[in-house]
Amino acid sequence: MKRSLSFVYEIAALYAVVAVVGFFFNGGDWSFQDTALHPFLLVIAVEASQYGLRPALLASFVGLGLYVIGSKGDLSQGDSLPILAMLATGILLGMVQEARNKQLREARHELDRSRTEQDRLRQRIQILTEANNELNERILGEVKTVSSFSEIARRLSVLDRGDLYAAICDLINDYLSATRSTVYELSGNKKLEIRAAKGFVVVPEDLKEISNPKSLAWLAIKEKRPVSALDLLKQNENGKGGLKEGQFPILMAAPILGESGDVRGVVCVNNLPFSKFHGASTKILGVVARWAGDSLYNAEIVESLRQKAAQG
Repeated sequence: MKRSLSFVYEIAALYAVVAVVGFFFNGGDWSFQDTALHPFLLVIAVEASQYGLRPALLASFVGLGLYVIGSKGDLSQGDSLPILAMLATGILLGMVQEARNKQLREARHELDRSRTEQDRLRQRIQILTEANNELNERILGEVKTVSSFSEIARRLSVLDRGDLYAAICDLINDYLSATRSTVYELSGNKKLEIRAAKGFVVVPEDLKEISNPKSLAWLAIKEKRPVSALDLLKQNENGKGGLKEGQFPILMAAPILGESGDVRGVVCVNNLPFSKFHGASTKILGVVARWAGDSLYNAEIVESLRQKAAQG
């Protein structure tokens, strides 16, 4: 309230100073009736340049009132030019300053909006950094062979889901010497949909979507652990003859688990040299799948932040 009335007190003080100066130095004519370039114009100009249209109009009307009081209501002998000058000065300078004030308010609002957006981006970057650091700590904390497994961690530390699925296939082919690999995402509770494949000229139709509950991929989901075709042979009474080439479209599979332990998808090895088909390779596949689940969680955080940024 005090701030909004500050210009009122300022107007009164300026007019008082001008009147005192006129009384002592203008022969007692404190309203400057015979002055062409009226001192009241200076007061109006000062208020208009500082505050805008309404204070300028108030200063103009106060000046007009003082001018009329000083003339004792008799303006027949006075010049009407000071009156017109006061009105014109108050209106024109007030409108100009009002336009400038509007521009300043818009610029300040835009600056505040930019600062708010910068704070939001800074918070998002911090969240991403913390999530990525947590992921890398989780990954690097598990490795024993740092030179190789840290490279796996780096290659899985991607933020886009599409890139992540493709990176998983590349890792399987590189570190397990697999020639064909696939990654599936669980859709509902009865269907696995392919998201990436490596080593295929054309992906067979029966591998594009897996809904057969007897498939090795579904066995990995059921048991929530890495499995191989040997596990299916052990469960199959007719599997005493050993593993035959081409008998299984998927040789190894490992589930991709979410933060709460729910299955998000499956990582599969479809073909690899016989010398690499052993328990150690299955364990490595499980490590890749477990880290893939962590990276997928990280990617979902990024997607959520992007959606919030687009909506905000």
